Amino acid sequence: MKSGNPRTDRANPGMTLMSDPWNEELIGHLLGSMDPPLTAHPHCVTWQCNLPNIAPKMTLSMGNSSLRVDCVLGEGAFAKVYQATDPMSSDKMVLKVQKPANPWEFYINTQLDARIPQSVRHFYSSFHSAHFFKNGSVLLGEMHNYGTLLNAVNMYRTLGDKVMPQPLVLYFSVCILHMIEQLHSVGIIHADVKPDNFLLGERREALMGRTWTTAWCSSTWARAST
Repeated sequence: MKSGNPRTDRANPGMTLMSDPWNEELIGHLLGSMDPPLTAHPHCVTWQCNLPNIAPKMTLSMGNSSLRVDCVLGEGAFAKVYQATDPMSSDKMVLKVQKPANPWEFYINTQLDARIPQSVRHFYSSFHSAHFFKNGSVLLGEMHNYGTLLNAVNMYRTLGDKVMPQPLVLYFSVCILHMIEQLHSVGIIHADVKPDNFLLGERREALMGRTWTTAWCSSTWARAST
């Protein structure tokens, strides 16, 4: 693993460079130096026990609420993602389960809330709360209805032309570039831009006396950096 020790840029003496901004030791130091600490966040819960077993068709107790785990939505190198339902409200959400715990991702979520203008905050995925256990973490986030951008690309591969229509490609390209531009303007780097990290959903908005359903992209934050 590369060293995460900072060094000074000779061309810009006032700028500090990081040879590896995702070095675990460096991230631990940055999180440990926060005042107030991340654990003081009102939507952050620390448990003095191991991560509970989570599987489809089970009911999971998270603090004062219970969630029914419906199914597995996906699994990657960093996490396993489940769909869950609140039996009281029938609201659906995602559970992002990570071993070991990944407080950095929730920290990035708090920075998005603080730095990104509210008018574009919906472009980025959002976690309602974080639960940290001794050996892992669970992030509770909003549900996206239509899978990922990669799912959409693969769907078109099964159709006649085998490719996504050019106007749609241009639309998503502009959306992604706009999202990345907004991040860079507030000092955040995504660092893992790929089709399966862009989630597709819809929002219903009132405009000119009518209700419109609009498609939108939202991105995930396993390796974002500030």
